[in-house]
Parts: sequence; C-alpha cells; structure tokens
Amino acid sequence: MKRLITLAVLAGIAMPLPLAAQETIVVTGSRQDRSSANAYFSSSGPAAIGVTRQADYFVTPLWVSSDSRDPDLRNEELFAMLAATLDRAQAEGIDLVAGRYALKPVTRANMRALPLEGGNRPDTTRVQIYARIPLRGENPSVRSTAERIVAFVKLIPATGRSFIDTGATGLAIDNPEQYRDVVIRHIAQEATKYASMFGPGYGVDISGLDGDLYWQQASETEVFLYIDHNFTIRPK
Repeated sequence: MKRLITLAVLAGIAMPLPLAAQETIVVTGSRQDRSSANAYFSSSGPAAIGVTRQADYFVTPLWVSSDSRDPDLRNEELFAMLAATLDRAQAEGIDLVAGRYALKPVTRANMRALPLEGGNRPDTTRVQIYARIPLRGENPSVRSTAERIVAFVKLIPATGRSFIDTGATGLAIDNPEQYRDVVIRHIAQEATKYASMFGPGYGVDISGLDGDLYWQQASETEVFLYIDHNFTIRPK
C-alpha cells in the first residue's frame, strides 16, 4: 500500500468570518462580536498559504448618540448631529459609511434607516457609522488617521444632549472576492513546491478551494486573504 503524506494548511483563526463579494468589507473594528484571534500575525504564529496586500481604507467607528430623557427628542437630536456630521465630512473629504461588515454610504436620504441601538448609559440612543479614508501615500498611518478623525469630530456641533464617541481605527477592503484567483494560484504554487521537495515521483492533491474566502489583519495597513484548504502530497 502506498503511504500518503498529508499536510493540513490552516490559517490559525478559531472563528473565521467569510467575506461577501462586490462590497467594501470591514477588516478590523471595535465590535464586541469580533474574535480576539483576529489580530496581527506574530512571528511565532501558525503558518498559512494566502496573499497579503495593502487594505483600501482606514475605517474609524463613530457612535452618534443622545441621552436626553425623552425618546423622541433623543432621536431628533441624534439625527440632527448625524446630519451635521455628514455636512462636515463632505467639507473635510471624509466618507461616512455604515454596515455590520459590508459598508454602504450614509446620506441625508438614508440616515434615518440606520438601526438605532441603546448606548452605554441609561436613556441613551445611538447609531454606528464609520469614517472611511483611503490608504494613500508612501506611509499611511493609523495614528495620523485617528488624529484626523478626532479633530474632525471636535468640529461637529452638538444638538441638545447629542455627542459622538470614536473607536479604534481599523481597515477595510474593496471586493475581496476579486483576489480569489490570486489566492488559489499562490496555494497551487506553494503546494507544488512542497511536493517537489519529496522528489520527482510525488504530486499533490488539493481540497477545499471552493470554500469561502477569509481574511485576517496582517499588519497596521495590510490584509491577509486565504481559503481554508488541505493538500496531500502523494506518490504519482
């Protein structure tokens, strides 16, 4: 019986999240439902076969809130400040978008369709949006982007008891499915290279390439894209 040599190639994430196609997708963010495993790769972390590329945007979560006692008044104050935020963002060249993972533009026409949620204090209502800024230049920086967003928020006038909280600046990427072929090609090249180490009499079988495309933040500005898969090195 011929002996098979099997290598499981995993990305080292306990709870990976699939990517949707044809949309801008949040890569990192300050959200309670995100796994703590979605962190930068470390030098001692598990290996994976995939593609690393620069993200398309920095995204900073913003919570526009009001804590007035009356619910109707809270909502009106909240949306008045959100409208002011939209106006200021346009003047500053900052895009405002919203969504759980896939991000869509926020406008005066659709802002009242955003889901309302409770805040961190009693009698508080808020909506979450993101300030989105393209990664441009030779040395895009989370720190400079975060400072820009803080300065931007300070210039937005409050209405009544409305206010804005900011979260940690993360990353977003456009249409991640466009990189599927690149990821598969890289997997094929790496698997073939490993098979060649065993000599010309060995080949490779790869499974799982029809699965979801996943992501993980690889550095301050980069995203790692991969597909969970296995390959088997076997005699030809």
